[in-house]
Amino acid sequence: MQALICSVGTEILLGNIVDTNSQYIASHLKDMGINVYKMVTVGDNFKRLEKVLKEDFYDYVFITGGLGPTEDDITKEVVMKVANKNKLLVDKDSLRALEEYFSKDDKAIDINKKQAIFPEDAIILKNPKGTAPGCIIESDKTKFVLLPGPPHEMTYMFDKEVAKHIMKDSFIKSVTVKTAFLGEWDMASRVDLSGENPTISPYATDNGCILRITASGKSEAEVDKLLARGINDVKESLGDYIITFEDKRKEEVLIDILRERKEFVATAESFTGGLIASSIIDIDGASDVIKESYVTYANSSKHDLLNVSYETIEKYDVVSKEVLKEMLDGLYKKTKAELTIATTGYAHLGKVFVGVLYKGEYIPKEYNFKGDRNRVRLRAKNRAIDLAITLMRGKYDNINI
Repeated sequence: MQALICSVGTEILLGNIVDTNSQYIASHLKDMGINVYKMVTVGDNFKRLEKVLKEDFYDYVFITGGLGPTEDDITKEVVMKVANKNKLLVDKDSLRALEEYFSKDDKAIDINKKQAIFPEDAIILKNPKGTAPGCIIESDKTKFVLLPGPPHEMTYMFDKEVAKHIMKDSFIKSVTVKTAFLGEWDMASRVDLSGENPTISPYATDNGCILRITASGKSEAEVDKLLARGINDVKESLGDYIITFEDKRKEEVLIDILRERKEFVATAESFTGGLIASSIIDIDGASDVIKESYVTYANSSKHDLLNVSYETIEKYDVVSKEVLKEMLDGLYKKTKAELTIATTGYAHLGKVFVGVLYKGEYIPKEYNFKGDRNRVRLRAKNRAIDLAITLMRGKYDNINI
């Protein structure tokens, strides 16, 4: 099942508003077994929109915007021409809703009446959030699904009205794989990405690189079988670099491990400025596992709070493996947390040290990251979480980083 998503509105092309509708529809169609072939944005121009909609190899065309009462609201008229719908009628329920909305204001009702006119065989989609009903107009090959432009109206109508009219002629499922340490190219080089069903695609995100495994088929059982094959292939290729196949952040995985073991984590951060602790606290359940967190930006803070010696700082520099080790040791002595995490670095230079200490096992890592200071801080945060999970699982010695 192939679909086109078309957003209508000159204001989108001018950059005055952001098209969130297309993203919302696309994210929901995959669960309905409908593949999005293309997304387009068209201004309020009859001929341009007609040209786009005349591409007749789509099973579904989802159109948002252009259903209002003004002259430039042309979506329904264009679709009726493309679908060759000439017999029109006033939908009584839609007209009644308009009359109630405008409190019997004859002038307002007359202006808005076009919103209640549809082809005689159209499926009307109710819009209790606004004045413009949607509809489904079917041609010989394509079902045109017309939705209002305002996002709060569109999402409500899609969820409450559209979904029940879409036939699940096929199934699509995806699994997102969160990985540790690997960059996008490195991860992609280890996995066979040439398959067509399931497909395996790499992505870089702010929280690290992921793989998305997607399978499609005529039945749910067929899809589950294909998806299992893709998951097994990724397991064989990436092994201990895999953090999780579940739809959860890495920090949640870390919290789950700590909670299961009834253990605690403490952090001491210099250039990351609390980013690691904050990313953990963002997750529900963090209060069960996080013990204490310190931002020791200044040398004096490292000394006063963590007992890092000034002699070590002077001899090795504050950004060094030696200072990192004293930060971790001091943090453990202060908190007695089973897992301690520390960072020190020059964010503007990209030179950083990230370390974890877990039950006496100490892992210090030096990195030279590219990017601005906030990008460097984010990457260091991700590596800290990766290191903690991998070490706690006892998998650190099995990987090469």
